[in-house]
Amino acid sequence: MTEPSKKSKEQLIRELAEAKRRIAEMERLLTEYRRMEEEKKDLERRLGEVQRMDFLGRLSGEIAHDINNMLYPIIIDAEVLLEDLPQESTAHQILEQMLSAARRQKDLVNQIFTFSRRGERERNPLEIKPLIRQTLDALQSTLPEAIELKPHLDVPRSVVIGDPQQLRQIIMNLVRNAAESIGRGQGTIEVSLSRVQPGEGPDLSQEMEGPYLELSVSDTGKGMTREAMEHIFDPSYSSGDTGRSTVLGLAITRGMVEDHGGEITVESEPGKGSRFIVRLPAHEGPELVERPEPMEAPKPRGKKRILLVDDEDIILSSIQRVLKRLGYEVAAVNDSVEALEMFTRSPRAFDLVITDLTMPRMTGAEFTSRLLAVRPDTPVILSTGFSDVMDERKAKEMGIREFLVKPAGIDELKNAISRSLDEGDRQQ
Repeated sequence: MTEPSKKSKEQLIRELAEAKRRIAEMERLLTEYRRMEEEKKDLERRLGEVQRMDFLGRLSGEIAHDINNMLYPIIIDAEVLLEDLPQESTAHQILEQMLSAARRQKDLVNQIFTFSRRGERERNPLEIKPLIRQTLDALQSTLPEAIELKPHLDVPRSVVIGDPQQLRQIIMNLVRNAAESIGRGQGTIEVSLSRVQPGEGPDLSQEMEGPYLELSVSDTGKGMTREAMEHIFDPSYSSGDTGRSTVLGLAITRGMVEDHGGEITVESEPGKGSRFIVRLPAHEGPELVERPEPMEAPKPRGKKRILLVDDEDIILSSIQRVLKRLGYEVAAVNDSVEALEMFTRSPRAFDLVITDLTMPRMTGAEFTSRLLAVRPDTPVILSTGFSDVMDERKAKEMGIREFLVKPAGIDELKNAISRSLDEGDRQQ
């Protein structure tokens, strides 16, 4: 074999090796391309889910606003009528059932909205003990008279990183679930808060490096079977022990607890009641969001004049009737522009302003800003059926005294007014 032939064979081997290398590189590139295509499809799917959830969130918010606006006068008017009717009368019993149904609809609407917007809320350090007390005060009037509510909240420090609206919803869901378990008979609901160091309490499924706060809600109700306990947080489950609305509320509760880095467990036996335990990481830094201690009892406010603003005439007339019943003088206006003109003409004529947020010609936020520019010390209560642009923190930053979520009951309205006027008295 000649030298040129030998070189050609070596060159052929090199070319073959290079061809194999190129084929391997092409296979690698093809595999990478397929992987990128799969990632693209996955990202498109996730984007579609995010867009759908965003649409559902906006849609549920609009629905929540409309339904809560409709429920507001129903709840307020029913509470007024109940005060005037004998408890043993048939009309009183019918109204109680109507009021109970309206409150359940309110809870369902708020929970659906909260579930659709999980993880989107801003969280700050806050003291949870006063928030629990305020929530229990608001719940007390909605529970059957035969049910005794006992709080045990003697902890020196109870700061968590959280969203006050979701934390309030967690407490409400657990207390109302306890009340439903007791039913119409006599019973007790105990709400306890304690601070636990690592290793002192039971083993946690989620690792918490520092101390945590344990909130427990116990009832003397009918209790649950082991099967019901295993599925109690599953929204698709229902049994004779639990209703669908109860399980949905508890499923949403678990989601909100987990969003706060905590966990929820349950202990129960048939005929021996239930105990739900929520564990949340304690925050050791400074408090950034202060929660005032609740009022002992709202004081009567005779001869105070309130400017009431809402574009819904049915809400306007219902709230005006309640405020007059409480002893206030009321100027009710269904147009925010007209209300601002009235206030500007005589800013010292009103001791308090209660305004809706969503109004056609001028929003409650803009109305409040202009109002406070005229008289900065004006006590203002801002109410809304739903808003994704305004919350309690933003309202406080604007100088608003109280942020009231519709549909509020008479006690919630009364307490908000009392706190607003008391704060105004302290500033004078």
